[in-house]
Amino acid sequence: MTIRYSLIILLMLAAVSGIPTAAGSDSHEAEQSEFSAEDVAVKKPVAIPEDVLAILRKDKTVLSILESENLQPINLPAPWFSASAIHLSASKRADILVVGQPPVTGGNVTIFWVFRATPDGHELVLTAPAHDLRVRSRRSKGYRDIELVSMTAAQISDVLCRFDGKRYAEYRSSLQPIR
Repeated sequence: MTIRYSLIILLMLAAVSGIPTAAGSDSHEAEQSEFSAEDVAVKKPVAIPEDVLAILRKDKTVLSILESENLQPINLPAPWFSASAIHLSASKRADILVVGQPPVTGGNVTIFWVFRATPDGHELVLTAPAHDLRVRSRRSKGYRDIELVSMTAAQISDVLCRFDGKRYAEYRSSLQPIR
């Protein structure tokens, strides 16, 4: 009987260990979901689509930096940004998360732009300066929640953003003193 039970357990373990592989092949688990000002480069960069660049060329912060560098928006330097494809909803279309690179960064902070893919192109749904951005698995109105973390010498700010049907909005925030 012991050999029979051992064989059954071995077969069950083999079957269970194969499940994550089969499920993982159709999921987006390999996508980067955590981004930080400590490491502004994304792990699997993608080319920034032209419609996303057009929106970035109109961003107030980007325009200010372009002006200080004596550059026209049409000459927006590609190295100022790094982009990652991420699926925020169940759509097969990949959304785009853009991370500001120097000089589009500050002390202990960078700017994140989140664009959702639509049938008509990309739409800006969140612009946020933060130290960290985490895309969570929990969803609101079909889109994954986004957590933003920033810190100063005295406190840590944690903001949870949820999709409201059109864009991401603050859902809950907290400030914690650094001890």
